[in-house]
Amino acid sequence: MSQEQQVSIVIPTYNREAVLPRAIRSALRQTWQNFELIIVDDGSADRTEQAVSAFRDDRIRYVRLEKNGGVSHARNVGIAMAESEYIALLDSDDEWLPDKLERQMRVMLQASGRVGMVYCRMERKDWEDETGVWPRRDQDSAKLQGDMLLSLLQMNVIGAPTMLIRRSCLTQVGAFDEGLRCLEDWELVLRIAEQYEIGFVEDILVEVHYSPGSVSTQYQGYVETRCYMIAKYWKVMADHGILKDVMGNLLLTARQIGQYDEARRLLEAAFGL
Repeated sequence: MSQEQQVSIVIPTYNREAVLPRAIRSALRQTWQNFELIIVDDGSADRTEQAVSAFRDDRIRYVRLEKNGGVSHARNVGIAMAESEYIALLDSDDEWLPDKLERQMRVMLQASGRVGMVYCRMERKDWEDETGVWPRRDQDSAKLQGDMLLSLLQMNVIGAPTMLIRRSCLTQVGAFDEGLRCLEDWELVLRIAEQYEIGFVEDILVEVHYSPGSVSTQYQGYVETRCYMIAKYWKVMADHGILKDVMGNLLLTARQIGQYDEARRLLEAAFGL
């Protein structure tokens, strides 16, 4: 495509000097080359700045925050700096396949304005070499795109590193909620799904590397955020007959992670029980 639209890629990072270069390289090698790469250093105490400065590319914009404010704050800083209509998110310990942006942008540009975001499958890799594909390949593809609010209220299938979002969509629904300790990507996706359709590329275009201490393994706050989402969308779920199942699944998960009493307390408070 000769007249490529520009994309703003936002990478938040905190003390990831060892793996950040891998993420940067995966962005720079994209077949869709019209982009700016915004790296938001969330108050790192390591040599993150030196790791970034090793790359000689005018498209890279680096900003260092004076103190650590959390991944949602860092992403929001990058989104606010973005100069493009299309914003893509990449975490500093993950990587994109070379045609990730191109595949998603082709879907986005062919879609109507009702599509606020396009995502793709990702392969998850942890420090024990366990892998998994998300969304799973056996899931109904019809439920993985279009009007996704009901399916997303039951289970999230969209990770932040897979997201390509219209700026106008974020302007409409707002960016990441900095008050949440966990599941901030899920909560944003629900706000998008309330007002927009969602596009999907079925292939794996992102490799997610789980490591000890990564955002993906910080489970504290999970129950609190899930209860918040249930309280916010309870009427939609009740109207479609899924509220009981969603609450039951949350309580089951809470029991498994030792948070059952807390989940019961939060749900009782939310519904005045």
